Amino acid sequence: MKNSALIFSLFKRFIGIIFITLNYLSYGLMVKLAADSNLSANERIVYPALVYAASWVFIVVGIYLAGPELVAKIKEYFIRFKQKFFNGYDK
Repeated sequence: MKNSALIFSLFKRFIGIIFITLNYLSYGLMVKLAADSNLSANERIVYPALVYAASWVFIVVGIYLAGPELVAKIKEYFIRFKQKFFNGYDK
């Protein structure tokens, strides 16, 4: 019983990471749609906007499924990078 809960938790986090990855991949799709000359001007505005809205859904669902541990780890790396970046220019 305990083992199945662990497997479910890992699977949920894996799905969350997939959603977060889809969020980042959607930005490339937005650029491709905006630059596609076969689409009309309205389509080049509407389709990337829809993909952008979907990317927000991907990131929210991904963070929810991946759990707060992943978000805390990303925040920790960002703080380290920020400290290293800004401390390098103080000298």
